[in-house]
Amino acid sequence: MNLQPDDFWSVQQWLFRDGKVLESAALKGVVLLVLGMLLGALIGYVISALRYGPGEAFYAVAKAVRDFFIVDLPGTRFQRIFALAKLAFTEARRRKVLFVVGLFLLILMLAGWFLNPDSDDPARLYIVFVLTATNYLMLILALFISCFSLPQDIEQRTIYTIVTKPVRITEIIMGRFLGFLAICTVMLVPMGLASYVFVVRGLSHSHLTAENVQRDEQTGQITGETDYVRKHKHKFTIEPGETQGLTDTVRGHQHLVTLDESDGEMNITFGAPVGHLRARIPRYGEIQFYDRNGNPKEAGIDVGQERMGGGYAQSGMARLVGVAKEARKLEHSYVEGGRSLSKAEFTFSDVDAGRYQELGHLPIGVSVRAYRSHKGKIDQVIHYTLSLQNPKTGARTVPRDFPVDEYVVAELPFPLKSEGVVRGEDGEEVTRELDLFEDLVSDDGQLQIVLKCVEGGQYVGVTKSGIYLSDGESRFGWNLTKAYISIWLQMAMIIAFGVMWSTMLNGPVAMLATGVCVLMGFASEMIYGIRHNLDAKINLGGGPIEALVRTLKQDAMTTELDVEGFANVVIKKADAVIIYGLDVIATSLPNLPRMVSTAEYAAGGVDIFSALLARHAIVTLGYCVLAYFASYFILKSREIAS
Repeated sequence: MNLQPDDFWSVQQWLFRDGKVLESAALKGVVLLVLGMLLGALIGYVISALRYGPGEAFYAVAKAVRDFFIVDLPGTRFQRIFALAKLAFTEARRRKVLFVVGLFLLILMLAGWFLNPDSDDPARLYIVFVLTATNYLMLILALFISCFSLPQDIEQRTIYTIVTKPVRITEIIMGRFLGFLAICTVMLVPMGLASYVFVVRGLSHSHLTAENVQRDEQTGQITGETDYVRKHKHKFTIEPGETQGLTDTVRGHQHLVTLDESDGEMNITFGAPVGHLRARIPRYGEIQFYDRNGNPKEAGIDVGQERMGGGYAQSGMARLVGVAKEARKLEHSYVEGGRSLSKAEFTFSDVDAGRYQELGHLPIGVSVRAYRSHKGKIDQVIHYTLSLQNPKTGARTVPRDFPVDEYVVAELPFPLKSEGVVRGEDGEEVTRELDLFEDLVSDDGQLQIVLKCVEGGQYVGVTKSGIYLSDGESRFGWNLTKAYISIWLQMAMIIAFGVMWSTMLNGPVAMLATGVCVLMGFASEMIYGIRHNLDAKINLGGGPIEALVRTLKQDAMTTELDVEGFANVVIKKADAVIIYGLDVIATSLPNLPRMVSTAEYAAGGVDIFSALLARHAIVTLGYCVLAYFASYFILKSREIAS
């Protein structure tokens, strides 16, 4: 998976952005909170003005603000919130919403018909399937549950049985939200457990017999192959004097091999698959590229792919006001092979000797891409080299050669002692055996890994996340749980928006408004990209009106609009107004694709960063608070509690 710059941010960096105030999440949160309160007050004012006139409406809104901070919020009691939440929970349960769990289980039962366990990466296939199915089912369910309850109670006047009791509006809103969230949580938990069982059992298989088994008469080493199961087989080796070994890695997994010769015969058995359900804990370093002349550069060689649009949301409010306009999505940057001095240099900090000495090697993970120029053959295997280097003394190991295996994370164990070059006391370079921690790791704990391309005229691409040191493994079950926590957070936001819209609209319209918010959240990056193209005057189809005209005229999206004169100006200006308006709306909504992307971590076998999950939790809390304020002022204006 290709991580973006904001994936590496800590919570503090994300909140405050190290002095870049306009890009900080804290500023965006404050602005949205103030605007949310003003919007709620404005809607309340309009409703009151239609009933009592502008003058009385002003005093009604002022009274609502005073009541919120002085009366309702301080007087809110958890006991009443719990009672209302229990009522909302019971109401949702009576609507037979629990059938969604049964529907999900049915989907899992039928999934075996169309999921191919013989794919190159079956673990990713299964994990992405269960997380995607759960995500969309629960988001749709949250949409339906949260939007219809309150409008129906208002329409049928059953809510008056509640408000005649000493219940405050703050408690009604919070009770509804917590009740709906509770019923969705009750459904999400068994769906998560079923997903775990489905993935584990779906990937489970056994190799029963060993084939082509041979024992080397001189060394005693045993080699052989497994039988052919699910369109793959493994090779294995058992060293002399050992009774166990591991097969080679095929489709992301291995099997434990056990040798039993107690009865005088060679009996070989294979264990369950291991290694396909993982949660690697990577340690990333800082990357520095060098061009073909050996000069340091911010990015590698441009082969026409890494400067793609996207990543605009990383700029925060700075992008909205036009201060930051550039795309920030990172694709692979490339280093040139052959005699070129082009390379990528990764610097890792706090490399601890104790952590890796117990392993007996330095575990390095590598994910790179290849770009084949016209000078090579399309089926030619491109190679790259890795070498370890001391950033202070320049001591370095002899480069080790590896083939590029695209879209696969190669795990390369580097020995703690290896041949290398070090500068002697006389200034001459001397070749000798180097110790990782004595010669290659600097006194301040830094270590560099240098990547180069071997073949001349060919290119190897890498990003900051392309090379990492492995700091161990987390449990797959816990990593999957964190992915489900992310789904739960998305669900909480949608429920909050649904309750907010249901305070002022009837059920179907409230569901439509909430659905539009969800769709706008998912389409935010696309909207940001269209605005970027308009600002940069890039012809890529234009806005919605221009796109419609091009479709009717069957014009290409990269050509100039075939409309002249005043009509052209009107189309451009109207598109700009629409896109800038959509940009403001999209910026004010949660960036749901970033939250959904946690599924990629779980599917890619990478431990979901705790800081990333904490950021998602803060975003969810912020939008729930915003919706809470807006819901209060809107509902207060309708004088339900009077």
